[in-house]
Amino acid sequence: MSHADRARWNKKYRGAQAPRRINARLQQFAPRWTPGRVLDLAGGMGQNALWLTEQTPQWRAIVADISDVALQSAAPALNRVLCDASALPFPAHAFDAILCTRFFDPRIIFAEWLAPGGVVFFETFTVADAKYNPTFNPAHYFDLAAIPRIFADLQILQLVETDDGQHAFVTIVAQRQKQ
Repeated sequence: MSHADRARWNKKYRGAQAPRRINARLQQFAPRWTPGRVLDLAGGMGQNALWLTEQTPQWRAIVADISDVALQSAAPALNRVLCDASALPFPAHAFDAILCTRFFDPRIIFAEWLAPGGVVFFETFTVADAKYNPTFNPAHYFDLAAIPRIFADLQILQLVETDDGQHAFVTIVAQRQKQ
């Protein structure tokens, strides 16, 4: 775990109130999914995972984040794991859904963590966002050319590119085939 990353994110979350905004596209797509175990990867305070668990008690959520400050502020109903996203402490294929918003690490291959039939909801800034945020670490921008590697062994169900004049981002919903 990078101590610099942890310190940076702890500083961001220190004194912050839990975000109330739920990802709008997650709200659109999630009702179609079969409830089960969900990982909110780099989920911060876990507002998206909490929303999902409030839809039906069959969702059992774990929020994984590098910031202990964020995790301490997450809702008590959520299970929390302090870890670096590139070194997840879970067994392979442990999740029926993965939420990953506003975060990208090129070392993560979603299929490794999804159970058969599992779904990933991924939304993050693309390389085109650099025109709006030139100081952002370019290593964490998502290049659409990485889709075949990052989503290997998954079927892309939805792929939406958005440039709203303030940010450029991609939303991808993908599913691991049932066996």
